[in-house]
Amino acid sequence: RRRSGDTAPRIVLRETMRKAAKVVQSAICQTSSARRQKPTLFYLPALRAQPVWSLQDLGHENKEAIRALADRTDALCEEYAGLARSVSSDYSTKDSTREHGEHKLHEGQWDWHSYLHKGERRAAFAAHCPQTTELLENVPGLMTGLPFGFAFFSTLHAGSNIAAHSAPCNLRIRCHLPLDLPPESDAAAVGMRLAGEEIRWQRGQPLVFDDCYEHEVWNRSPATRVLLLFDLWHPGIAEDEKQEIALMFEQARARINSESADDAGK
Repeated sequence: RRRSGDTAPRIVLRETMRKAAKVVQSAICQTSSARRQKPTLFYLPALRAQPVWSLQDLGHENKEAIRALADRTDALCEEYAGLARSVSSDYSTKDSTREHGEHKLHEGQWDWHSYLHKGERRAAFAAHCPQTTELLENVPGLMTGLPFGFAFFSTLHAGSNIAAHSAPCNLRIRCHLPLDLPPESDAAAVGMRLAGEEIRWQRGQPLVFDDCYEHEVWNRSPATRVLLLFDLWHPGIAEDEKQEIALMFEQARARINSESADDAGK
């Protein structure tokens, strides 16, 4: 279904339920301006676009669920500490299998302890962090089942930075819930630049933003920065559209698995 007001759609959604969305090719003009979205893979037209979102922008149910997460900041910190002591990071900037991947953007050490990785739940996280898991699952818009959906404890170690980059698509809105920040004296050494503007985190205060805008992150302090990161469906995407988009990826995954099986049988 083509949305009005956009001359360069990359996805066309069809009317019939259970029919998958599809990606179509067309030219999209990009400038060097940080004020524009820059999805690297594809774009769903006519969605509201702004760098920073308020909780109210996400709808009442999402707002209340995220507030409930923020109210349990201390409990989330305790679960994170226990998890980090017993389970290694599931992401490494030194991973040789990612030689040409996004980790090349990063300098220093960035640890992930993931509940959702590319839309798939991880049982080990749920076992170690039952409160965090329950609170995340209570967020109605939590993005699951899509390769763009993530939820993890994000630890950016001292002297580390993530170079400027943008998200693969505009289907999601990202939330940061800061859990552990360097002392106030080092506050200026930790931050994010989003769409050309510098942003500072505050412990227990959710930051909701569109990561389709170019953004970079740094920790120039001698301490670690820990936050809970999780992705939400863009609130402008209707339920039937979510189903079509999810089905598109299910079909793509099935094709890949089938081709892999065929290759293995040769």
